[in-house]
Amino acid sequence: MASADIINALPSTCKVKVPSSSSTIEDTISRWSSTALALPYAVVTPASIADIQPTIEFASANKLKIIPAVGGHGSFVPVGPQTIYLDLTASEFKKIVLDEEKEEVTFGGGVLTRDLLEVLGDRGWYTLIPNSNAVGMVGALLGGLSGGMNGIHGLGIDHIRSISLIPFSTPSGVETSIKDGVLTLTPDSTDEEKGIFNVLCGAGHGLGVITSVTLSAFRISSLNLTDNKLWTRRLIFPASQVSAAVSLWKSLLPPPPTLAPTLIFMRAPPTFPVPRAPIIMLGLSYFGPASDAEAVTKKSFEEEYTSQASVAVSAAVEWKDINSASEPLNAHSGFKESYSAFCAEVDTEGVEKAFAAWEAYSDIVGCGRSYTVIGSWNTKQVLANAGEKDEKFFLGRDRGVFVQTTPWYHTPSGKEGADTFGKEFVDCVRGLDRKAGKKDWAFANNIVIGGGLEDVYGEDMLKEIDRVRGVWDKERTGWAPGDGW
Repeated sequence: MASADIINALPSTCKVKVPSSSSTIEDTISRWSSTALALPYAVVTPASIADIQPTIEFASANKLKIIPAVGGHGSFVPVGPQTIYLDLTASEFKKIVLDEEKEEVTFGGGVLTRDLLEVLGDRGWYTLIPNSNAVGMVGALLGGLSGGMNGIHGLGIDHIRSISLIPFSTPSGVETSIKDGVLTLTPDSTDEEKGIFNVLCGAGHGLGVITSVTLSAFRISSLNLTDNKLWTRRLIFPASQVSAAVSLWKSLLPPPPTLAPTLIFMRAPPTFPVPRAPIIMLGLSYFGPASDAEAVTKKSFEEEYTSQASVAVSAAVEWKDINSASEPLNAHSGFKESYSAFCAEVDTEGVEKAFAAWEAYSDIVGCGRSYTVIGSWNTKQVLANAGEKDEKFFLGRDRGVFVQTTPWYHTPSGKEGADTFGKEFVDCVRGLDRKAGKKDWAFANNIVIGGGLEDVYGEDMLKEIDRVRGVWDKERTGWAPGDGW
């Protein structure tokens, strides 16, 4: 089977790139992480929905795997010679349609967070988004879509109005609502269509090519922001004051629904007095009036903490810029993976030990861009959205602290050290939960290459995921974490 065969097999409207023996990864695929990345069988950029089904048929006939790609942030997804990399960046998949009357937005499978934030923001609206501009919206939803507004609205998957996708196969002897090759699912879907809808809400990797999603939309004015800008505050502490930083952060927990406090461990940028010095940043975002924000976060203004911080500033941020601070973390290439944990409670000792582990790892030459994010939110709305019987595939609704550490390293050989550090880090922050007998839960979109799924889904969930794949992807044409690496 020659790779060039795919060019003849697919519609002329498809853009097909077949790597040659002299091709490089950098010239073929742009991805956030080079981990588990090799030259694919081909990169296919469909111009329309009509181009996708022939691609699926070619992949199935030739025992290839299809990887739908948008932002390229799925660092755990393996790409190699048996992979068709389906690039959904054509304009057909970048459409965004706001329906103000229905209070919903429909966006294509190729839309990034940045696209949605800007288009809706210009019209005075917003929807649920992750905390990175460069992430594909569909990929974020497949993992549950947890973000800064969890406290107000809950998870992104709780606000899905509909999902349209092209499944990799169709169930035998079962009537479906597929029209023109596209299956449209809603929370009111029934039978096997209800089954795949539920799995897509948190465990949907490898079930089909999602062409569009409709989410609830909200008016920015409903937040009562001062001057329609987000109130933020930032305090930066040197490593010697890690106890003060953690103490201040913990004093704000559990936060009110409108407050999102985040601890970040990072190396100081070149503009700082001591470049690359380890620092702790406490970022506060308040989705409400500035006067309320200052009252809720009054401890962050007390001299006990401001005297220990090298920076303590408040700022009003334009809505479209609410994710801009994390832009440096979106740089593509290099080897990186994320290790994560959803925690109900963390203790000061555990966070300080985790900081020490991160500092030691990032002291290694070349690992200075490794970082950690510890986000927190009020869980009341996340839990309320589950209803009497939660059918979605997201565990840890009762966990209001999310920990993610992301080591960057230069070569594949660095993975062993990253895995050792990542395990040590999450073990530190899970100490209090484990003492209380709570099960470890991690984030689906931070699955570690070579790891298992027992920290992401329960046993019954794993059985249902496999059953649903057997219905909608009989040939296993899509890659899912259960397929391994």
